[in-house]
Amino acid sequence: MTKKDPRKATTTDANDLPRRDFLRLGLTSATLLVGCGDDTISASETFGTDSDTGTTDGSSTGDTIDPTTSGSAGETSTTSTTTSTTGETTGETTVDPTTGTTTSDTTTGDTTTTGGELCDGELIEFDPESVELSEALFPLAIMVGEMKPTSVMVAIFIADAAPKLLRIWRQSDEPGLVELVHEEEISPDEEGYAKLSVEGLCPGTWYRYGYFDGEPDSFIARSLLGEFRTAIEEDALEPLTIAMSSCNGDEFDWPSLDFTADEYYDLFIHLGDMAYNDGAETLAEYRASWRKYLSAGGFKKVYSRSGLYATWDDHEIDDNSNFDRETMDPGELERRQNAMDAYFELMPIDAEGPEYRLWRTFRWGLTAEFIILDCRYERRPSIDQYISPAQMLFLKDRLLNSPCHFKVVVNSVPITNMPTVWDVAAGDRWEGYPEQRAEVLSHINDNNIENVWFLSGDFHVTFVSRLEPNGDDLASRTREIAITGGNENPIPEFLTGLNPPQFEYGRHKARGCLITFDPMSNAVNVRFIDPETGDDAYNESLTQG
Repeated sequence: MTKKDPRKATTTDANDLPRRDFLRLGLTSATLLVGCGDDTISASETFGTDSDTGTTDGSSTGDTIDPTTSGSAGETSTTSTTTSTTGETTGETTVDPTTGTTTSDTTTGDTTTTGGELCDGELIEFDPESVELSEALFPLAIMVGEMKPTSVMVAIFIADAAPKLLRIWRQSDEPGLVELVHEEEISPDEEGYAKLSVEGLCPGTWYRYGYFDGEPDSFIARSLLGEFRTAIEEDALEPLTIAMSSCNGDEFDWPSLDFTADEYYDLFIHLGDMAYNDGAETLAEYRASWRKYLSAGGFKKVYSRSGLYATWDDHEIDDNSNFDRETMDPGELERRQNAMDAYFELMPIDAEGPEYRLWRTFRWGLTAEFIILDCRYERRPSIDQYISPAQMLFLKDRLLNSPCHFKVVVNSVPITNMPTVWDVAAGDRWEGYPEQRAEVLSHINDNNIENVWFLSGDFHVTFVSRLEPNGDDLASRTREIAITGGNENPIPEFLTGLNPPQFEYGRHKARGCLITFDPMSNAVNVRFIDPETGDDAYNESLTQG
């Protein structure tokens, strides 16, 4: 089979458009091409009852386009939203760890916040791609995170640590003109890092953005150009497609990300081990390691194509043995703090030190709630604590009280009851903490919580499983999707043909991954892309079982 080159742009036969732009025109199923505030779709409206899962036919055309997208097709404002019946537009829900009270929060802590109503922009002459790209000034991937219906967080590293201008816009129908919705000077700290929360955006809308050096009428340099979609309105219901990866490894050439970047996705999820910082000790060493990883082309491509939700695993700090808070000596505690400081200063995550609470949740309408866990920092092996009591309360609350069709648990290390060959390392996953694992599964069963889907990484494998090899109860039939984007397990095909009722698919190979959550058909389409060929290694629409 001929190997495809993921660096070449691919066009469709139908429209002569790059594949991603073609898919983004709404040809995948129910995406509407309407301006912000135009006709919308809500949960109460008829959406169709066929078996369409909101995906393409699954056949990849192969090659990715350049790290930034262009063309009017790719810039259309895309929304499927409705006004909330409560008048609120919140994308994040939190739980008071003492009382268990659920609250909705549209703020971003003490992080610099800016905004106003940005749904209506100003039509200006602007050709961002005509400005010279400067990898010297902007050497790392550009990232947007914490996407809510009306706000996002941007994060940037600026090499000269000097102020630059952030612009956010929507493409217009007229060549050479864009609808500028926001511009603001962004001032990094003395090391060059900056994070900014931008509010007042329009729900469910695609925006473009970039950072520019010089005066607005005569820019002399720019960053990569990126795009992101805000979370859909809280009463909206539509299929959502995510891309995800983990465990990329230190080769810095990740075809799985190259092929993924050519596909349409509403958001990207990274499940941890984004950087392998093993051996770093000082803050400067952690920063240097992160800069090496985020300057790689794969991350630049996939992160410029959508907003990002991320959690960590162990290698953001060090390998497993050096993450145990119960056995760390004072020197190791300082090292861990350096690692945490380096992670949170560059990631678009709203958290404050020194503890940096990572677990949080984001709603995309009534379609899906993404419940992001921290499965590392709070472990206490001596008391069988995998996550803290506060995080457990939060997880159980969101599983029980989420109004969304799908409850998607972003869970860096698998919760699946793995085959016996894995028991030697049971202490490094949920199975090594049997009481808390049983607490989560019992909570699902006791409350009949349907359509919980776990996402995981860490194991350097790609699989689709049921949590238990046997049993007809709801928790046993709950599914987990695991991914590796680079590192591969040395045990060849150990899941193939093993416990077939439990593992729908299992390989020790890296894969690209696209998942579409379709509430109308009550199905989840899972695509794994073979990075050696660009073809689908797996493409199935699944139900809970």
